[in-house]
Amino acid sequence: MLVQILIADLKNPPALKLPGRCVHCGKTKEETLALSFDMGVQRKNHPVEMKISVPMCKICADKERGIAKVTLVPFLIGALLFGIIAFIPATLMVPENPAPDNVNTIGFPFMVGGFVGLVVGIILGTIIEMIVKTMSIPVYGKLVTKRPLTIMSFFSNNDDLLGISGKFIKEKKIIQIEIENEEVANEFVKLNSLEKK
Repeated sequence: MLVQILIADLKNPPALKLPGRCVHCGKTKEETLALSFDMGVQRKNHPVEMKISVPMCKICADKERGIAKVTLVPFLIGALLFGIIAFIPATLMVPENPAPDNVNTIGFPFMVGGFVGLVVGIILGTIIEMIVKTMSIPVYGKLVTKRPLTIMSFFSNNDDLLGISGKFIKEKKIIQIEIENEEVANEFVKLNSLEKK
């Protein structure tokens, strides 16, 4: 279920509450993790963040901590492996001195090889991450595929945990919260007097 919350004052975001049980499976709460969103404003020279405490059972919290195995790790391994594979031939194929003699081009093949390796590594690392994420749906749930790809997460104001994801859209002053477990989502809506979308 997707819920949109209007943030009237970015310097004083609302304190949203989730039911006191695991947001993913609905079992008894044993741990608390948090979603965090940068509001893009400052109060007393400190950036304003909106935090939502997310209750989880131990099993789901452990799964959440292990989710890097299907996001970050496949991306890094794929990017490194294919980046090196692309770097070597690109470096060997570029001439050592492609410019006139009065221009210093020492190391030019390594620069080109590095650039090619970086681009190929990012592209193929992302493809591998997408494949591994899709294969992990039975273990981590369908929201794992909605998490931003590792490379995109550097440029977004999203936060995701097992069973819940959130996105802050500053231009509209809206936080979108998506909760996979319908019962927990309904309780969240009632607790915070929100409207369903």
